[in-house]
Amino acid sequence: MTSGQRKAHKYIWLLLAIAIPLVMIFAVKYLAVFSSKVTIEATVAGSKKASLKSFENDIVKTAVFESYIEIILKATLKNASSVVYEMDEKGNKTKVIGQITTAGIYEFNINNLPKGIIIYDDLKKVEITKFLF
Repeated sequence: MTSGQRKAHKYIWLLLAIAIPLVMIFAVKYLAVFSSKVTIEATVAGSKKASLKSFENDIVKTAVFESYIEIILKATLKNASSVVYEMDEKGNKTKVIGQITTAGIYEFNINNLPKGIIIYDDLKKVEITKFLF
């Protein structure tokens, strides 16, 4: 390698070291999957409004309120990429509500009441659970 090539090689790597993190930040900045609020503290009985609908199985407990959906994940899922989708009348997933990872309480804001929700693993293409409202 000549001295000119070494100099160009050094500047190209310095430019890449700056450009790649910036591109990653701008790429992840507007993803709706990471917009959920995770609340770990327990709520006192009666401190929240009564839910419109409530469902429970061995994996999750779901409560639907007027402006948000509360999902209580009982145990950490084996699927690392679990995403909560809105469901239409036919049972198809339509819109991403948010992502769930570890055990805890998740609250996702919603604009209108969906027909149901699906918890789905996007990597393995596996449906974990489904609730119809």
